[in-house]
Amino acid sequence: MPDVLVKRAIEQARSRNALVKAMALFTGARVLTAIDKEAARQVFAEGLAAAESLALPAHAMANVLNEAVRLGASADPAAADALLRRLPPDGHPSRFSAGTELVQALAENGDFENALALLEDPTLEVGGAQVVAHRSADPAVQRRAMAAARERWLAQRTQPGPRGRRFAERDYLHLFSTLWRKLEAGQQELWLDEILRAIETDPDQPTLFGLGEKVQLHSTRDARLFEVLNVLRALKPPEQVEAILRDRPEVAAAARIYPLGFESVLAERPPAPVGGPRGFGSGGSGSPSDNRLRAAMVAAFRGDPSAVQDLLAEAHRLYSEDAGAEDPNQAPLVFWPSCQAYREAMYWAGKFSGLAAEAMLAGIPDADMALLASIELAAGTLGLPKHSGTRMEYRPRRHGRPGP
Repeated sequence: MPDVLVKRAIEQARSRNALVKAMALFTGARVLTAIDKEAARQVFAEGLAAAESLALPAHAMANVLNEAVRLGASADPAAADALLRRLPPDGHPSRFSAGTELVQALAENGDFENALALLEDPTLEVGGAQVVAHRSADPAVQRRAMAAARERWLAQRTQPGPRGRRFAERDYLHLFSTLWRKLEAGQQELWLDEILRAIETDPDQPTLFGLGEKVQLHSTRDARLFEVLNVLRALKPPEQVEAILRDRPEVAAAARIYPLGFESVLAERPPAPVGGPRGFGSGGSGSPSDNRLRAAMVAAFRGDPSAVQDLLAEAHRLYSEDAGAEDPNQAPLVFWPSCQAYREAMYWAGKFSGLAAEAMLAGIPDADMALLASIELAAGTLGLPKHSGTRMEYRPRRHGRPGP
């Protein structure tokens, strides 16, 4: 039974080094939420105590605690909330991802007040206003989520670099274009005018935004305008709309196919469920290894059981590189790319084959990696959403630096 597997892994973790113990307890607590919620909270608290006793470099410690927030979002949202609030800002995407997953988990559990409290705190690195607004049918909650998204967008427009603006825009522009009628009449046009000014004055960036072969937009300004085209047509005189479109020929061409921008697109192609599967995501350098992993993950999501063997093969190859004698990965083992690949493979093995896949654990060459992978096997068997962990590489020789 999956509960036996995860409980055995938790017990074994208690005799491992503090970092492996903490990560195993965090991931085990997440799985226990499907079995025994009180036990999950206790195990998460034990993992957090182990994590906070670690003496790691700042960047590694930040990754451990960000993972605690992400996994605690399922196991113990209140504890994860308290942890997020006491962490110093680090500006890294993993912090934003962790905070956003917590907001989403709270909204999915119907705890809109605490989700909004996170969104409305400008000191916290979070997103997820879309999920809050679309999960709640209360117009007051929707308006607060929209206002919080707007405040983050206004604040992050002034930050250097595109990262903060990209995160904030994703929440705000989508919310505004879909829920603008929930606003007071005076706010509707005021907020639209702010967006139009930002489109004209904020730095433009090249992009490739396409909807099949019908629409191709090549600048962020065009993509933003297309997002709010429905509101533009509703609130501005036709001659003003046409004047704006004359200045943006690619948007004008797209508008001939989709007159209301994304509203027309969604009418033709209904959206996926709000929020999607939490934890799904992949990142990388575009290397052949990243591309192979990505292809195998896509195949797994499409229901192809053969993807498990592809993921295992890539995990084995990554392990030989991580543990190689000439230039080993000196990041903590729990964050090695090979460790994440083994966990990914065993999650999908559980999803496709259940506990019959347990024999595959014997093929994992490191006992700590096998322990962490066994927890993902239980998660897949139970049908929990996939959790994508953090990957780290530190190879001083490759970059001409002395070792630590």
